[in-house]
Amino acid sequence: MLGKHKSQNGTRAGLTLLVSVVVFSLLLAGCGAKPKTYTIGMASELGLGAVLNGFKAKMTELGYVEGKNVTYIYHGELKTDSQVNEAEIKSLMGQKADLLLTVGNAPTIAAKKAVEGTGTPVVFAPSLNPVGAGIVASISHPGGNLTGIQAVSTTPKALEWLLKLAPGTKRVYTPYNPADPTASASIKSLPDAAAKFGIELVLDEVSSGEEELAGIKALPKDSAILFVISPSLNSSLEDALKLAVELRIPAGAGNSVAEDKMLFNYATDLPQTGKQAAVLADKILKETKPGDLPVETAEFTLTINLKTAQAIGLNIPDDILRQAQKIVR
Repeated sequence: MLGKHKSQNGTRAGLTLLVSVVVFSLLLAGCGAKPKTYTIGMASELGLGAVLNGFKAKMTELGYVEGKNVTYIYHGELKTDSQVNEAEIKSLMGQKADLLLTVGNAPTIAAKKAVEGTGTPVVFAPSLNPVGAGIVASISHPGGNLTGIQAVSTTPKALEWLLKLAPGTKRVYTPYNPADPTASASIKSLPDAAAKFGIELVLDEVSSGEEELAGIKALPKDSAILFVISPSLNSSLEDALKLAVELRIPAGAGNSVAEDKMLFNYATDLPQTGKQAAVLADKILKETKPGDLPVETAEFTLTINLKTAQAIGLNIPDDILRQAQKIVR
């Protein structure tokens, strides 16, 4: 009996020693393991850089610290030219990006084409009508390698705000470049909205800043300007707004460009959109398939610029100011 007990004790001691060795080995392996690091490639259309700021800020909150466990690759804002966007996406993928963040339809369309047949996920933020643009199969189940944030057209509501802020308006001038896909999409609902409000709508196809300025100079009294998303005209926007102030013409936008000079903007909240995109990116980096994540909808912000209102001699009632999320003074 004594020998049997000795044998059992020896077996237990051996098992204890084996377990201790295994646990110690695992601890050593854990101490030597390097933390997972990620590379995120970012491509953005002109005028949408605030999305990137919101994205990076939220990623930091989620534990992705730049220079420590995440690296961002970004080469500056892009024009809408398809070849430029395709080259940029190809460059980002060549640098082994774990995920692509695309801002605007043009880089998103280029990314969709580039990642087909690969495992590279894409988060877009924002995209105007992503289903109609062929970016995703559906909002609820996008499928494939892409998901992100959609931006619903703000132009009808922006027109309504323009008429509230400048109630004496008889005609609204909207310049746009039909070569910009987002511009063509943005104006689709404007004719019906203008008819509803009983005002004359002048949709002016322009291909350059010079043509845009000429159209503004020719406007009669009681006119206002509503700018839509037209990236190829962004470089001339400051001159257009300066001219509008000189002529005392109210000018607003259904996007968030030039908030420091535009009378008002009713637009997608770009920093918040970036934060929404970061939450999706975090889920994807934790191995959720992008195609299983429903496309979300961006939030909107009304910004009213009192400095511009004063410059053109326009008084903004307090009841309207109270409805603005942001006031530039």
